[in-house]
Amino acid sequence: MELGAVVCGARAPACDSCPLAAACAWRLAGSPAWAGPPRRGQAYDGTDRQARGRLLAALRETPEPLSGSALAAAWPEPVQRARALDGLVADGLVEPLARDRFRLPA
Repeated sequence: MELGAVVCGARAPACDSCPLAAACAWRLAGSPAWAGPPRRGQAYDGTDRQARGRLLAALRETPEPLSGSALAAAWPEPVQRARALDGLVADGLVEPLARDRFRLPA
């Protein structure tokens, strides 16, 4: 049971439907507001998510398959580009072709 994801969400806890509500320390303490530091979101610039997005955008912009060197223009950092491209291929979002070319799945 994933109470933290389904029932006990930080923004909208559903205590009425929680099977552990009677024993919940947070609820027994009066449901206090979070007093810790603000949660910092993950940066987007420079992440693998951004690299994947740029590669997919480059492939969407042209009906023809792109070469690996053309994809280098979309994301110049070679190690991260290779990791992102490998992930896209593994996820079935990009189709590798002969002669170092890539396209969106047909």
